[in-house]
Amino acid sequence: MTKPRIALMVLVTAYLGYYLGVRSQDSHMTDWSSWLLLLYLLIGTCAASAGSAVLNQVFEHRHDAKMARTKNRPIVTGEVAILPAMIFGIILSVAGITILYFFTNPITAGISAATILLYILIYTPSKRISTWNTIIGSVPGALPPVGGWTAATGELAAPAWILFGILFCWQMPHFLAIAIIYAADYEKGGFKMLPNIYPESKRTSYIILFFTIALLITSLGLYIIKIGGLFYAVGAAILGMVFLVYALQIIFHSTKQNARKLMLVSIIYLPLLLIIILIERILN
Repeated sequence: MTKPRIALMVLVTAYLGYYLGVRSQDSHMTDWSSWLLLLYLLIGTCAASAGSAVLNQVFEHRHDAKMARTKNRPIVTGEVAILPAMIFGIILSVAGITILYFFTNPITAGISAATILLYILIYTPSKRISTWNTIIGSVPGALPPVGGWTAATGELAAPAWILFGILFCWQMPHFLAIAIIYAADYEKGGFKMLPNIYPESKRTSYIILFFTIALLITSLGLYIIKIGGLFYAVGAAILGMVFLVYALQIIFHSTKQNARKLMLVSIIYLPLLLIIILIERILN
């Protein structure tokens, strides 16, 4: 119910924001206080992420029951009752925000609270109302590295927003590729995803292409503001071009096979980009 794989990605991106924030202050995390602060950040962020995942399933259990990919979730099958699940989700969410507030800073706690509220109160219902839901959902999905940065620095700055932009742009082709693969399933669940609302249109493909190009450009922003050096710029450019090649395949042939390839490339792209960023900062 807590979606540990998603939580892991959230923690990795939050750590990245934290590490870059610490390094921006000429610190190499050689003191215990830096590691303790990181520990509080990861615990609070993990709890908040897990709580929002549980609450999402509480509010969507009727729709999850209609889809093959979600019909075996614990609430749908009756293994977990709705009320205990809701209480569990609220406790996790509140605990996460509270930990971040008292042990990092109010800005980071506010970002975490905004992430949960956007995800549960705006993104979750929007999936049944508008095809804009993917863009809406990409906002809370891109906030973890911003929270990591503010935990380390206590303020918002350009690098944090570039990290936000990278995560935001990355999510669009990633989740739209998934939407192409499971278009029929989303239709059964009553979700308004571009591929099942406009099955014969190139609209989904063009949006994938647009955000893939935007991702390539945004990723180079860290080089422009000198957070990343030449090694990073070359690595990010190569990864971005490979991503773009697979996005173009969707333009020419919008098939489930090409969508699966794009989804796989997107899954590989993000950790490789994060590794390049970390290597760049370690070397410098």
